[in-house]
Amino acid sequence: MSVAGDTRQGILGTKKALRFLSRHTSNWPRFMQTSEVWLSSSWIHIHFHLRVLSAGKKYLPSTNKLWPKNGLRPSRVSGVLASLDGVDSIGIIEERFSLAIVTSHTADMPPYTIFYLSDSEYRRLFMESEQPLDMPSQGRFTGIAVYLKVLLSIFPIWKRKWVETLNEIDKLVGVEIDELFDPKRDGATMMFDSTFERSRLYFTVLQALRIFSEWIQESGRELQQLKQDFDANIQSSGTRRGSIGSSSGSESPNFFMIMKEIDEAWEKVISIHGASSKSLIDRIEKKEEEIKSFRDGLFSATSVREASRATILNQYILVFTIVTIFYLPLSYVSSLFSMGIFAYDDAGLGQSSFLISTVLIALATWTISAIVLWLVHDDKRLSKFKLLLGSLRWKTFHSPRRRAFEEKTESIFHSV
Repeated sequence: MSVAGDTRQGILGTKKALRFLSRHTSNWPRFMQTSEVWLSSSWIHIHFHLRVLSAGKKYLPSTNKLWPKNGLRPSRVSGVLASLDGVDSIGIIEERFSLAIVTSHTADMPPYTIFYLSDSEYRRLFMESEQPLDMPSQGRFTGIAVYLKVLLSIFPIWKRKWVETLNEIDKLVGVEIDELFDPKRDGATMMFDSTFERSRLYFTVLQALRIFSEWIQESGRELQQLKQDFDANIQSSGTRRGSIGSSSGSESPNFFMIMKEIDEAWEKVISIHGASSKSLIDRIEKKEEEIKSFRDGLFSATSVREASRATILNQYILVFTIVTIFYLPLSYVSSLFSMGIFAYDDAGLGQSSFLISTVLIALATWTISAIVLWLVHDDKRLSKFKLLLGSLRWKTFHSPRRRAFEEKTESIFHSV
């Protein structure tokens, strides 16, 4: 979008325009500075880029045609945040706002051109914006003043896109009041996660929120750096010492006043963006805490259920063990008497020996098993039993030494 005027800068202007277009369409490495300032003897170039992750059903690959067949095909991050039921899944895609200006700083009424590029559907910038556009008169820095006004008009749209995205995240992982108190709804689906689908969703959303926060903070750093680079370029070029009122180079008394107003405009832009960023970051942090509470509650409930299942499994194992112990004596005696060691000439005597051995071994096995089960069932009993065994062991192995020590002690006392 061209706000006013047209400038001819030849090769330099063409290179800067291509660089601006390339930054708008290409991938950004992490922590890469995308916004830049160039200052020549006659011209100022400023490029500023914002990005946002937009989410919603309209961004699903099945319903959204990202880019036309002809024209620019920018590189953008895109994907799908899948819901648990698959019905409420939302698409997510990166969108950018890019603003550039080319303005002269040597004329009293400087020509300037402002370019606005956006992936968003908010194309009619000033009709959608909350900031009305007026045309401030700042001498040779009038173009910069208008550029900052246009930048202020983009911030509400940028913030609105982030708010819409966070609203979609709320719908995806939020809990409504009717879900908590409706008896027809199954609360177990919120408490337990045997397939790890809910855990995967929470992890994905938490990582997405981290990226949201990083991108929002990135725009603030870019804006601060842009102002610092602008001030540094102006000071190093000697523009602050140049003329505003004439082309002869005589110093204008209004120059420092104009520069002060430009500085105030920069501070206003940074302040408004900072306030918008803070409100978004606060909301993201609250959402992160909410999802972490969901995740922790999910892990706790799932752990309790797994512990309950383990207890039930232990009971099944106990029943199996009892049945095994019941048949173990018969199996053992049968195996023992099937050997050639026990060969009886009298069949009746062999049968009697088999029956007696079976009964005795069975009673001994069942009695020992019952005692062990009784001890293991209660931790206090088991602890007392261990202490008793330790005491008996000490008395058994150390009693002769103790008696010898006592006898020696008594002999010493008697001799004294």
